[in-house]
Amino acid sequence: MTQFEYLIILVSILVGLGLADLAKSMRNLLLPEMSVRWHWLPVTWTVIVLGYVLMAWWVFYKLLQAEVWHHPVAFLPVLLSTMALYLLCAFALPDADREEVSYHTVDAEGEKLIDMETFYLSEDHRRWFFGMAATFSFLFFGSANYGQFHAGNIPVEGALLQMLSVSLLITIPHVTLGVTRRRWAHSGLTIYSLGSVTYGLFDVAVALTEVS
Repeated sequence: MTQFEYLIILVSILVGLGLADLAKSMRNLLLPEMSVRWHWLPVTWTVIVLGYVLMAWWVFYKLLQAEVWHHPVAFLPVLLSTMALYLLCAFALPDADREEVSYHTVDAEGEKLIDMETFYLSEDHRRWFFGMAATFSFLFFGSANYGQFHAGNIPVEGALLQMLSVSLLITIPHVTLGVTRRRWAHSGLTIYSLGSVTYGLFDVAVALTEVS
């Protein structure tokens, strides 16, 4: 077993656990006996998280082939970003089996239901979900930029400039969503984030095509 295979297995396990948790949460919400008041914001962020998973999977596949990541200390940011991605998947949707929470409400007929908007805008969800999103984006793009710098593809000034751009365009919007409850901010930044991850996926696809 090569060092690349050894490292990619660990990344694969964490990504797989995240996807399994996300799929289980969605499956529980879609059960016929489950009453759910759907809202487009958490559903859109679930799609965005899936985009992050796809992007991270292919970037890490290429990134971890470089020998620089075979040192435990150098591999730590990759590991932490993968753990943040797992938690991002876990926090994206509510747990249907938790009853003593604010997003379990009662409709006009007196039946219990899960209010997705209440769940999404709750302080606990915003703090943990968007905190993990900010952590993932900073570590993930930081690792990718360092990999490009180490490979000689960009100078140190270019790597620093890219990290500044990532912080302004991706990480800071995540932090903003974590601290504000304003619906207009969440609507605008959610649409922006969906466009951003779509562009990122096309960018990764083009890069992989050029390599192959």
